[in-house]
Amino acid sequence: MKHSFLYGAVLKLTREDTAESIERHFALMKENGMDTVVIWPAFFWWEEKKEGYPFNTGRLVLDLAQKQGIRVVMELAGQLPTMEYLPDFEMKDDYYCIDEKGIKKLKHNSFGVLNYFHPEVHKLICGHFADAARAYKDHPALLAYDVFNETAFNSYDAYTLAEFRLWLKEKYGTVEHLNDVWEHCYTDFEQVSFAPWMWMSVMPAADFAAFRKASVGIILKRWCAVIREIDDKHPLWADNIGSMICNGQGVFERPQEDFLLKEAVDEIGMSFYPKQISGTQPPHTRWNTFDAFYAASGRQGFYVAEMQTHIQAMFNPTTCVRPYELKQWCYEAVAGGAKGLIYWMWRPFTKGLQTAGRGLVDYKGRSTPRLAFAAKFGAEMQEIGAVKPVRAKVGILFDGVCQDLQTYYTKCYKLDQDIYMSSLRGAYKALHDVGVRADIIKLEEINSYPLLILSNHIVIGRETAKALLRYVEKGGVLVCDGKIGLVDEWSMLNDMLPGGELNAAMGQEFIDTDYEQLDFDCEGVSYRGYYGRDLMALTDGEALGYFADGTPAVVRKRFGKGEVISVNTYLWYGYKQAGNDANRFAEMLIGRYDLRDVTVEGALRVRVSEREDARFAFVFNYTDTEQTGRLAGLGFDEDVTVAPHDVLVIKKEK
Repeated sequence: MKHSFLYGAVLKLTREDTAESIERHFALMKENGMDTVVIWPAFFWWEEKKEGYPFNTGRLVLDLAQKQGIRVVMELAGQLPTMEYLPDFEMKDDYYCIDEKGIKKLKHNSFGVLNYFHPEVHKLICGHFADAARAYKDHPALLAYDVFNETAFNSYDAYTLAEFRLWLKEKYGTVEHLNDVWEHCYTDFEQVSFAPWMWMSVMPAADFAAFRKASVGIILKRWCAVIREIDDKHPLWADNIGSMICNGQGVFERPQEDFLLKEAVDEIGMSFYPKQISGTQPPHTRWNTFDAFYAASGRQGFYVAEMQTHIQAMFNPTTCVRPYELKQWCYEAVAGGAKGLIYWMWRPFTKGLQTAGRGLVDYKGRSTPRLAFAAKFGAEMQEIGAVKPVRAKVGILFDGVCQDLQTYYTKCYKLDQDIYMSSLRGAYKALHDVGVRADIIKLEEINSYPLLILSNHIVIGRETAKALLRYVEKGGVLVCDGKIGLVDEWSMLNDMLPGGELNAAMGQEFIDTDYEQLDFDCEGVSYRGYYGRDLMALTDGEALGYFADGTPAVVRKRFGKGEVISVNTYLWYGYKQAGNDANRFAEMLIGRYDLRDVTVEGALRVRVSEREDARFAFVFNYTDTEQTGRLAGLGFDEDVTVAPHDVLVIKKEK
């Protein structure tokens, strides 16, 4: 029985390609178990200008793909506007984005992002996308359109400012409300500017950051509406880079918002490049990346729209991808919720910055060891198909408003602007290191998890507090650390600290902040604190641990059927930044609240995913030696042996 799993590669077409060369590539793809190809670009401005221009090459590609039994995704927008939606002969100087100084953005060497809010640019893009849909929609080989690959947009021009004002009006309703929050004296939304003044309120900057993240969704929805008016049968994709949770602060300026992306399109995809010049992402980061993106997909699954295949470019030998690395990444993706996988890319580049880089095949189209793995993987995925991760017992709560506000509370003082996201990553890593999975979740999902982690969750407004209180009352366990609920969603300092209205379940009152004597004792075990600590006075809570000066370090408050445990230092952030012993604290939580569902002994790591009729244990060995251990839980109970740097897949019928 075959279980649907989309599988293929990106074929970057060039002026030099012929029908014969394209068909040879398709035949080799099919021979190696692939059923899908992403074609980039989808517009062929170099072809002969005759009836059907510039889509005659695309139609030929669809014909050749159908002949080989391959489905086609047409990529409408990558990062080269001149080869896609805005050819040189239609380009104007004022179509570029504008930076904060009012200067046109011309300096990026690898791709261009134009001003999508410019009315002429919008009209040209929508016109070209509509033409592409008309040209391709009726072909039986067409699978989908990738409307926007690796989304990005950030501009400070007049058209973007007008959109920002509309966004603010929808959010605040009245200019009086805006003035109250921003500490301004506007009489009309038309007076709002880009000035990021933050002395009296960080909200002007935080709101613009939120708008920048929302802008990609606004743009995509408009593009998608044009395509759907012509072709409402084929799904629309859009892709981001990795996960916004794991990428670090750099992605904040891009900007990237995975959860909003899903609201704009039918399917979301991820570009995944774990091996860079700086080194290879460790396993826990890769697992976290897939878990976070799976959450953004609404737990419906996502596509790896670009899976790294080989060196970035000719002078980057340290980015060489070994077949065992590719195997680990592909199985990590499947176990983490990927329902399809596309390699970047099929063959190496022949021009440009990445000349001689990438490729499952070599520069002559010959097979490589990576292609040999891809063929074996494709054959196995015909049996496994798309599977979904088994829900974890621990949820790590994510709120984009916390990211926005924390970024600007720290910016002017040259502090780490990534404290919030690093705290989430630290919590995930600590649990991973002791063999327990955690899901990245949104507020509406909390009731599905027996234990919930809030780390440096500085924003707690009334509605969030109500949801968290109900969660604890019904029996949930809430674990907090760092700064919790200092402000509401409008950046106003809460009346009750910590937690705002959540304070009713926290059992303590905030007194002061300090940066010394951070280490603490909890139930007879010593732990290292990090960065700072909050001095608290007990109200109706119980101290489980103390700092050296006798102030409460760990406080438990029973509330209804559940409880809140507060750690009054930066526990998980410390684990991410300095490798403190938060993993031992995680072990304590795991034992106390029975958070393990599946285990494997020794140095092995396991993930379990499922489909309707079966479960699959993906057992990873990331060491240089063979590892043996006992696999137990979720229906598995057996000894396993895994070769060095290998993956063992074990199936159990339900």
